[in-house]
Amino acid sequence: MKKFVPFSLLFSAISICSYAQQKYAYAVDLVNITNDQVAVTLTTPAISQESTVFSFAKAIPGSYARKDFGRFIVNFEAFDKYGKKLKAEKLNKDQYRISNANTLATIKYKVNDTWDQKHDDFIFQPGGSNIEAGVNVVMNNHAFYGYFEDYKKLPIEASISKPQDFFGATHLDVEHPAANLDVIKAKDFVYLADNPVIYSRPDTTSFYVGQSKINVFVFSATGKVKSAQVAGYLKPIAASLSAFFNGLPVKSYQFLYYFEDPKKALADRKNGEGGYGALEHNYSSLYYLPEVQYERDLVSMVNDVSSHEFLHILTPLNLHSFEIENFDFTDPKMSAHLWMYEGVTEYFAHLIQLQNGLVDEKGYFKEMRSKMNAAEEFGNFSMTEMSKRVMEDSFQKKYSSVYNKGALIGFALDMFIREKTGGAKDLKGVIISLTQKYGASKPFNDDDFLNDFVAASHPDVRQFIDKYIVGTETVPYGDYLAKVGYEYAAQKDIQAFYPGKMGLKFENDVFVFTNVGDNPLKIKEGDIFKKMDGKEITQANLDDVWEEYFNENTKHPEIEITVLRDGKEKTMKGPIFDGHFKTKNYLAPMANPSAEQQAALKKLEGK
Repeated sequence: MKKFVPFSLLFSAISICSYAQQKYAYAVDLVNITNDQVAVTLTTPAISQESTVFSFAKAIPGSYARKDFGRFIVNFEAFDKYGKKLKAEKLNKDQYRISNANTLATIKYKVNDTWDQKHDDFIFQPGGSNIEAGVNVVMNNHAFYGYFEDYKKLPIEASISKPQDFFGATHLDVEHPAANLDVIKAKDFVYLADNPVIYSRPDTTSFYVGQSKINVFVFSATGKVKSAQVAGYLKPIAASLSAFFNGLPVKSYQFLYYFEDPKKALADRKNGEGGYGALEHNYSSLYYLPEVQYERDLVSMVNDVSSHEFLHILTPLNLHSFEIENFDFTDPKMSAHLWMYEGVTEYFAHLIQLQNGLVDEKGYFKEMRSKMNAAEEFGNFSMTEMSKRVMEDSFQKKYSSVYNKGALIGFALDMFIREKTGGAKDLKGVIISLTQKYGASKPFNDDDFLNDFVAASHPDVRQFIDKYIVGTETVPYGDYLAKVGYEYAAQKDIQAFYPGKMGLKFENDVFVFTNVGDNPLKIKEGDIFKKMDGKEITQANLDDVWEEYFNENTKHPEIEITVLRDGKEKTMKGPIFDGHFKTKNYLAPMANPSAEQQAALKKLEGK
């Protein structure tokens, strides 16, 4: 069938098509870096207005605080096609107003890194940038690129001049027209900002989980950590997540790890700002972690933080509000549901490890108790109010509570849903059903979401939400822990035994006593810990031994320790100090749990 198109409509279509072909064409120089600054040149799209505003990100998704990346932009200049300089007025930390913008052709500026400078409002490393000439460049793209307020949706093309031996690890599409040139393309600024890049000499490993390809990139400051090693840690996690989801909901995923030398890391930060951790993106996550010599701790650290970030492919990737879908980098509006995006994600991250044998029951509930202790720091407050107002200083201080209080809410809510539905539903099932209702490209209305959640779970869930998520009441941990056969007390007086003041460090592949004070067995500073009650100390059992004999020893009034001192083994045996201590948030298995409690625990463990 042939259609007639009126001339006026045809002209309109041609104009729209021409507009759609416009783009941001960036050129970035990673070869000629001076003073940890990268030169950036933008060939601008055609601007129709007399005046326009060019912006850098004020805030970013997944990091719930003001960042003001414009602080790290210097020598900002605008030019017409003849090279004539145009007036560029700095309006605030993040924005420039350019006059005669309809003649604008080029913008030039330099980008400072965020990691090395001492300054107020230090940016958490996984969301910032690092620039080390010839070594690495961590390119969180929101720190390198800007956009015009009236042209946010245009495509972006970035030509990256780089050292020939540098590799750009990213989820983005990258073309390689030459050994020293990459061309990165993104459909718009939002997509570009969602996909960080790390440039350095390559160390990559890939593996498949079902139909999903998992890519692992590692930069290690001293070369101690390798991508193949980390991929080995991730394979059980990825398999566990695939089982949890019944197949991963992404075709590929990129893990980007930056392992810092712990002797250098954080040492020069003002007031201890910054820190280890990670920032999630829809198809990748970027990590800033210490090189840990003690491999058991390295495995535990990688598993904990990676499982959390990877789980964000559930929410917010496949379940999120309009505020996240249409994130405003200049004037961000926050969603009320951080309790779900971060808190439920953190709960699932540990639950998956329990259900797949990556941590045992003791380790899982030890983590729960640790979260109870941390949750007390900020007192009682509404999680939805904190989420909505997290950009305000008074609420920003409470943000970290999503990882402890939020996770505990997740646990209690899971137990509540299981009980109310007779085991027919659980929290995972409710969340997955909501991802099927919405999905990656269909955001929910922030104000209506809790109604959707109640409808997908059970009517009585409204009471739980009103008390502990919208309301300010503290979750009664004991009620929910009792359902799985665990005893809880806010405070408990315990008789215990302790060997005196001492610590332990892992050095040159051995465990060395340090900070040694008065102790009845006469352990000395620098003694190497060899045996406890005749059992050889290894990386595999050290944590359990330390917990049983040193941290909360309730069973051993007399112990035997063998150390290596001056090259010779020395065994010391005898009674140690005894006394009582008060512990908060006491948590332990019940002596005689009921059959119902045992069954509930097994179900929680996925058995």
